[in-house]
Amino acid sequence: MDSTRDTLWHRLRWPLLSTLLTIALAASRVAINPRFYFTDDTERGSFGQWWALGEYLSQGSLPILDPSAWQGGNYFAEGQWGILSPVTWLIGLSAYLAPDAALHVTAWKIAFLAVFSIGMYLLAMEFGSSRPWAALVAVMAPAAGFTVYMDAASWSTGLFDACLFPLVWWALRRAVEHGKSPWPYVLASFTLITFGYVFGVIVLVVVLVSSLVEHIVRRDRVRILRTLAASAWGALWTIVIYLPAIATSAVTTRSEAPYENTGFLNADVADLFTTASPLTTGSVFSWNGVTDGPLMYIAWILPLFPLFLPIARARTLLPVFVLGTAMLAFVLGPSDLGAIRWPIRMMPYLVIAVLVVFAVAATRAFPERLTRAKAWWSVALIVAMAYITWVAEMWSWKSIFAAAALQLLALAAIAWIALRRRGSASPAFVAGRTPRWQRQTNLVVIASMIVTLGVGGAQLLQWRESPLPGVDAPTDTESLESVLDDAEGDAIVVGDYMKGAGDPESWDERLMANLWYLSDANVSSVYTVLPFTSYATDLCSDLRGVTCEEALEVLWSEDEDTGLPVADLLDVSTILAAKTTFPDEPEAADGWSLTAEGEYTWRFDRDEPLPSAGGVTWTGEGTSVTELSLSDTSVSFTVSSVGSDPRVALSRLPFPGYSVSGAELADPIRDYLLTIDLSGVAEGTEVTVTFLPPPFPILVGAFAASWLVLIAWLIARATARRRARREG
Repeated sequence: MDSTRDTLWHRLRWPLLSTLLTIALAASRVAINPRFYFTDDTERGSFGQWWALGEYLSQGSLPILDPSAWQGGNYFAEGQWGILSPVTWLIGLSAYLAPDAALHVTAWKIAFLAVFSIGMYLLAMEFGSSRPWAALVAVMAPAAGFTVYMDAASWSTGLFDACLFPLVWWALRRAVEHGKSPWPYVLASFTLITFGYVFGVIVLVVVLVSSLVEHIVRRDRVRILRTLAASAWGALWTIVIYLPAIATSAVTTRSEAPYENTGFLNADVADLFTTASPLTTGSVFSWNGVTDGPLMYIAWILPLFPLFLPIARARTLLPVFVLGTAMLAFVLGPSDLGAIRWPIRMMPYLVIAVLVVFAVAATRAFPERLTRAKAWWSVALIVAMAYITWVAEMWSWKSIFAAAALQLLALAAIAWIALRRRGSASPAFVAGRTPRWQRQTNLVVIASMIVTLGVGGAQLLQWRESPLPGVDAPTDTESLESVLDDAEGDAIVVGDYMKGAGDPESWDERLMANLWYLSDANVSSVYTVLPFTSYATDLCSDLRGVTCEEALEVLWSEDEDTGLPVADLLDVSTILAAKTTFPDEPEAADGWSLTAEGEYTWRFDRDEPLPSAGGVTWTGEGTSVTELSLSDTSVSFTVSSVGSDPRVALSRLPFPGYSVSGAELADPIRDYLLTIDLSGVAEGTEVTVTFLPPPFPILVGAFAASWLVLIAWLIARATARRRARREG
C-alpha cells in the first residue's frame, strides 16, 4: 500500500506543483490589479454575452436570433457565443448568477490557465520529457506574454482555445499513436471547436494534417485510419459551428476583408530576439503605435537552448517542429488574410511548440551532454539577443541588461552543476542516472520555477494591465441591470459612448456593447463580429455599437421608399444620444420627447412606444396583413389585401437563413429590412417567415455524421481489441 502511495505521489507531485504555481502567479495579478482579467473585449463583450446566454439557459432555451439586437443578434453566426458548448453554458449560467462580473471572469480564467499547465505537462511528457522539465514548461507556458496580457486579460475565447489545445493534442496522440480510448480527444476537441474561436481550430487542422502525412509516409494503415477518424470528427463539428458564419459573411463587412499587410499585430524577424526578454515590448504595432506589453515574450530561459543541442532522437519531435514552423509563419505573416486577421494571435501556439522542444531537449541532454563549448554558445546567444533587442528598444536598456544578467547567472549555475558533478561521477553513471543526478535536475527545475515567478512579478510591476483599452465598467451586476430598465420597446445609442467611460457616474446613464444584455431594455447597440454592411453603413455603426453624429439624423429622417421615419421601420422607441457627440440638445422629431437629460446623455422616448423588433413594420400601398404570431425566429401573418405595392417589410435584418411559405422574399427595403413580396398571393393566405441557421440541412447532416464517425471509431477499436486478445 505504501508503495502504491509513493508511486502515485511520484506521478502527481510535479504536475501538482506546476499547477499550483500557475494558479498562484495568475492570482497575484489580481492582488495588484483586481480588474486585470476584466478589460476590453472581456469587459464589453464576453461577460455580457455569457450573462445573456445564462439568462436564456435559465429559461430553458438557447439563443438563435434576436431581432432587437439587429446586427449583433445572429448568434449562431457570431460563433463565439458558444451556443453548442456545454462548458460555455456553465460559464454563462455562473455569469447570470454572479454578483460581481470581475470576480466571475477571474475565477474562470485562472481555472483555464490551470488547465493550460496540466495540458502542457502531459504534452511534454508525451513527447519524451522527464517529469521535472515537463513541470517547468507547464509553469512557463501560461506565463508567456501574449497569453497573459492579451488573451487572459481580454480575448477570452482565444485564452480558452490556447489553454485547452495542449490537452487536445495530448489526447489526440494518445488515441492515434497508442490506440487508447478516443474519448479524451473527442471531448477535448469538441470543447475547443465549440468555443467558436477559429484560431484554435486552424491549429488543430495543422496538427491533424501533420499526423496524417506522417503516417501516410510511414504507410501505417492503422494510424492513418485513426487520424482520419479524428479529423472527420473535428471537421464535421467545424462545419456545424463555423458554416453559419461563412454563409452569413456575404452580407457583412467580413466579405470585404482584404489580403494585405498593414503591419498591425504581426511581428518582424527582429522581434524574435525579444522572446527571452520579459520586460521589453518588441516592435508589434497596434492601436496606439508600438504595443506597450511583452507580446513576443516566451520564456527567459530560451537562450540556454544551446546547452541541450543537438537534440537526441530529434525525429520524435517532428510534429512539434511542424507546428512551430507553421505558427512562426503566421506570427511573421501578413496582418490580414481576409477574415483571418492579426496573426500574432498564434503566439500561444508558438510558445507551446518551443517549450515542448525545450523540455525534451533538456531531458535528453542534462547533465550528461553539457559541455563548456555549449555554454559559450549560450553566452553568445544571450549577448546577441540582448544586443538586437537593445538596438530596437534602446530606452529599455536597463530591463534588457537585467534580463541578460539573469540569463548569464542561470547559465553559470546550470553549467557549474552539470560540469562539476559530471566530472566526479563514477563510470557506473554512464549506464543510467543516479538519484543524486535526479536531485540536481530537481534543484535546477525548482530554481527556474522560482525565477519564472519572479519574472512574472516584475512584469506585473511594469505592466499592471493589458495594453488593450478598458472602460472601467462597474463590476456589480445588479447596478448594471438597473440601467435603462424603465424603457418601453427597443432602444439604440447614437454617438461616441467611449468618452467619459472612466467616470463611475457615467454608468448610471448608459452601458456599452454587450453589457447592454444585462439591462431589461432591448438595446441594439451591442457587440458583433459580423457587422451587417448596409445597416452599419446607413447608421455608421461599428462592431461595438458606436455610431457617428449622422446616425440620429438618419433615424429621424423619412425613408424615401416607404414614407416612414427610419426609426419607425426599425421599431425604435428610445434613443440615447451621447453628449460627447451632441453637446447641444438635439431637436426631437415629431412624436418624440426629451425625457431625461443626464451629464453624459440625452434620452429621447417615443410618445407612443412601438412593439419590439421582429414583426411587420410597413406594408405597401393597398396591402394589409394581420399578424398572427411572432417569435425571435419566425413571424406569421394573414394577407388581408394585396394592393399596387405588394411588399411587406419586417423589422429584421435579411440574414441568410430566412425562408417564406405562402409568398416570396423581395429585395430588402433600405438594403437591410427583410421584405416579403405578396404578388399573386390570395387574400386569406397565411404567410410564415422562418429563420434557421444556414445552410441548415448541411448543419444537420454534419451533426448526425459526426456521431456516426464516433460510433464507427468506437466499434473499430473494440473489434481490434477483441481480435488482439484472441490472438494473444
